[in-house]
Amino acid sequence: MQAKSYHLDKYHIISSTESIVEEILRVCRNMDTDRFFYRDDKWSAAENLEHLRLSFARSWKGLFIPKFISKYLFKKPLHQSLPYEELQEKYSAALSNGAKATKEYIPKVDKTKQEKDSIIEHFEATVTRYLNEVRYYWEDENIDRYQFPHPILGNITARELMYFNIFHCWHHFNTMRQRNSQGIEL
Repeated sequence: MQAKSYHLDKYHIISSTESIVEEILRVCRNMDTDRFFYRDDKWSAAENLEHLRLSFARSWKGLFIPKFISKYLFKKPLHQSLPYEELQEKYSAALSNGAKATKEYIPKVDKTKQEKDSIIEHFEATVTRYLNEVRYYWEDENIDRYQFPHPILGNITARELMYFNIFHCWHHFNTMRQRNSQGIEL
């Protein structure tokens, strides 16, 4: 028997986002500077963090648009919000099929011009702005009524966008954690 699918409410979306962001910040703050910026054929922890910041910034901009303009620009959703797990599986399948970050989400980090602390603070400020938008301007009854374009998933509801930010953070957190535990010769 298949488990019943259900949706996270706004409170759980916020607390889940806060939890993973706290873990990301803990790992990044405890990482030494050389390891934070270390890059080989994969993104550095700094680049992963900047990629997440860009994603949260774009999400905030979408959610910040007045709802009547959002409905005009992006129309009404033609589908019901997928449960968290189904959306995550859809995203994972897209990545497995070769989907990559589009150019506006490619991080530009220059170790010679940027400091670790400023990258972390910029990420944290962007996430705070995003979470405040969700916390104060979106209600549970509204988050399934609006949609936004996503470069990999197509049109997704506001709820799905919020879900995406949670599992997207987990995806990159696992990468950062793995890189931090690797024996990297510098």
